[in-house]
Amino acid sequence: MQPPARHARLRFDGWIAGVGTASGTRVVVGHWARSPFGPFSDVMLERPDGHRLLLAPTQHAADFIAETYTFDSVRVTPVRVGLTAGSWTVSAGSLDLRLTLGRRSLLGFLLSAVPGPIAARPAWTAVTDPLARLLLNVRTHGSGGGRSEWYGVRDLRPITAVAATYEGRDLGPLAPVEPPVRFGFGSTPRTPCVVRITTTVEVSGGGPAPRTPPSPHSADRAMGEAPGAGTRSRARRWRSRLLAPGSRRWHGRNDRPRSGADRTEGTRGTDLDLLGIYLNDHLAGATAGVERAHHLVRTARDAALSEALSPIAAEIARDRTSLLGILRDLGIPVRRHKIWAGWTAEKVGRLKSNGRLVQRSPLSTFLELELLRVAVEGKAAGWQTLRRLTATEKRLDPQLLDDLLERARRQQDVVEEWRARQATAVFQKR
Repeated sequence: MQPPARHARLRFDGWIAGVGTASGTRVVVGHWARSPFGPFSDVMLERPDGHRLLLAPTQHAADFIAETYTFDSVRVTPVRVGLTAGSWTVSAGSLDLRLTLGRRSLLGFLLSAVPGPIAARPAWTAVTDPLARLLLNVRTHGSGGGRSEWYGVRDLRPITAVAATYEGRDLGPLAPVEPPVRFGFGSTPRTPCVVRITTTVEVSGGGPAPRTPPSPHSADRAMGEAPGAGTRSRARRWRSRLLAPGSRRWHGRNDRPRSGADRTEGTRGTDLDLLGIYLNDHLAGATAGVERAHHLVRTARDAALSEALSPIAAEIARDRTSLLGILRDLGIPVRRHKIWAGWTAEKVGRLKSNGRLVQRSPLSTFLELELLRVAVEGKAAGWQTLRRLTATEKRLDPQLLDDLLERARRQQDVVEEWRARQATAVFQKR
């Protein structure tokens, strides 16, 4: 008798850009900050004749994507995406793309107002699917390749211009994504746009497999086109490896130990119960820190301060995403009530008047900078704690933690510099 198939929900967190061109070529770019494969980008391209091409940076990513979606050919080639506040640049094989972004629309503001933990939940995505079909003629929930998918959209910005060449030919100016692309169960919106998204893919697996996935192929290796059927065969092999019970990339709900001793101890005796409490407390603080940093950027009267803190706020948001990834890697459940506690505490803290009832007090900016500095220092202490645990807990990535710690120290320097400036501006008599 065959054992029942295992199911895992794999999460990809990042951005998707969908664009059409006057030549009839439509392009969909995925830029993933967090995924089971680590950070990566991929490109799906449909030519005017209907030929569907996947460009992916590694064979592992190509295999997984090709089993989830449908392509006529696949190429493994470096995919590079550069982001600024108002543009994207994409280089993938013989494709070069530059996208110019417009201001966030009303729909974008409404989407960004939904708390991230809610927007990313498949249950919420299933609720929003009818609205997405009605308003944008797209789907946020469906199935393809034997897998279920949920698209949790968290922001949207229009694309206002495109400059694109493919195989040496200019693809022409911006055009609607028309006809809709045919990679999966749904298309991107007809109007070109960039969406902030969390994609959840439910994967079925089974059968014996190695305990760890093989090392990735070099990202610089470029391969010619391969038939879609061959790629699907490789994808089935990768699925077995991805769902191997001992794999570090296994993020399913059924992979956590169930027996008493194993439930509380990780590699060489890491107490996951206590570590889970500690990291969820840090997650609450990270949630408050993200809200605080973005609030400072929006409300600062000093344009130079706002400009200096804007990249810091973006980094703090990415740090929180990294913490969520660490929790998933360790098999530690996220305590949603703590996330809400951190979010609520930050909002309540804004009610303090600081001597002004109508206008924003200059003391408010100073105090918020002090709170932000404390938050960054606490985050750095958390990274240091995890870095010490890498000696015995092999699921923690030392290089990632070193990078996060170095970034936190840079953030401390910037925040402290502006805190000191604000202290002089607020308290020095004129």
